[in-house]
Amino acid sequence: HSTTRQLYGGAIACRIPQEYADVSDLVPVPSHQECWQDTASGALLVIEIVDYETNVSNETAAQYFFRDLAEPNGIASPHDIQFTTIPTTTVGSTAASSAFRSSPSTPTTSSSSSSSSGTPLPLGLPPPAVLCFGKGFQKIVQGKEHDALGNRRSAAAAAHWVAIDLGLIRLPNVSTDLLVTLSTPADNIPQGNPSESQHSSVFQAIFASIQIRDWALFG
Repeated sequence: HSTTRQLYGGAIACRIPQEYADVSDLVPVPSHQECWQDTASGALLVIEIVDYETNVSNETAAQYFFRDLAEPNGIASPHDIQFTTIPTTTVGSTAASSAFRSSPSTPTTSSSSSSSSGTPLPLGLPPPAVLCFGKGFQKIVQGKEHDALGNRRSAAAAAHWVAIDLGLIRLPNVSTDLLVTLSTPADNIPQGNPSESQHSSVFQAIFASIQIRDWALFG
């Protein structure tokens, strides 16, 4: 079950699983971020407003931001990162229907406002908007990783794989990239499993429910 959460003072709303707690109720969170965590599973949802990267193409934007996460996560080796780009979608195009294909057998839809599983894409986005997606894994390095509450992981738990669902809403009309990531602890890195390059159902539901209600948020 999920519930509609008011983000950035109500300027953005989206549906977040009920078990996810607002991290800002416990520790300080930067004003440009919204952080929600499932304390039971360790899954962490981060929605972040960043300046539009004019020098980054739409085709490479997802990979750019995924690799940008590697530094704060303490990635020390190229072997500790794996990423798959999911096709970019331009708002208003017929390609929007394939943005969230959950499995090869999922029925497709011809509507540009719906995913292949029938889940609506974010509504109210202007035509210049571009949606970029990717799925990857990062191995968090021992001594560099803390949970969302600021607690350092134990030595045994500090080095482990994390699955990262990434969605990016590019809004050149307001010079903004809206980055959405869902990081979930993984037992190990998958080896060539096609289903592992698809977004999780939890991420799909969260991303599809995003509504921008006050564009003054972006200045």
